[in-house]
Amino acid sequence: MWWKLILLISLFTLSDAQDSPKMLHAHSIEVKHQAMDGTLQVISVARDSDLRCREVPFDGKTFWSGEYPLETVPDFCQKHFITTAGKLSPMKMHEKIDTFGELEVLEFLEELQEDEQMLFVDSRKEGWYKARTIPGAVNIPFIYFTEQGKWEKKKQEALELLGIKVTKEGFDFSDAKRVLFFCNGVWCRQSPQMIEALLEMGYPPEKMKWYRGGLQSWLNVGMTSLVPSEEKR
Repeated sequence: MWWKLILLISLFTLSDAQDSPKMLHAHSIEVKHQAMDGTLQVISVARDSDLRCREVPFDGKTFWSGEYPLETVPDFCQKHFITTAGKLSPMKMHEKIDTFGELEVLEFLEELQEDEQMLFVDSRKEGWYKARTIPGAVNIPFIYFTEQGKWEKKKQEALELLGIKVTKEGFDFSDAKRVLFFCNGVWCRQSPQMIEALLEMGYPPEKMKWYRGGLQSWLNVGMTSLVPSEEKR
């Protein structure tokens, strides 16, 4: 009988482990976020979906119209976005770089709170970051690595943050952090350019992750965001 009990416990444990990523959207995650003034904030990250929307009878015409969504859809059920210029990114940037969706980002954020060797990077220019970002992200603009000779001091600070050591022989990636990058969306080239620049430097691709959907996808599904420019100084 003892082996049946062990098997039963093992099955429950395995089931819980498999279900946990899928259930992350059902509860909030407490994320540590460093404000621009250096203070540490704790922010609850969760999906903020208005329960009233469950009573709205959506169909194909109201949901996927040419001017999505239709004016008849209640304001509290709408998310608006701009159709902008940009270059669509492939689903896979590199064979050793995992592409993340929202649940994988939540799982990464949860693990990030306990692991100092992980980093969540908003690779957009500072103005974009100040306008809105994802809690827990640090801003390392991609231009620090793509515009050679222009941002040397900022680049050195970024290298230290990423865990990259500069030696006489070049770059030492032995303590490089496991990093998740994002930018504006699937049409945004800011995070791909930063990843490409780091790959050229020799950053281990298996230590890099990429949230392809970026801020647009994050907001489109109603996830928590913040505006750093409005933080108290």
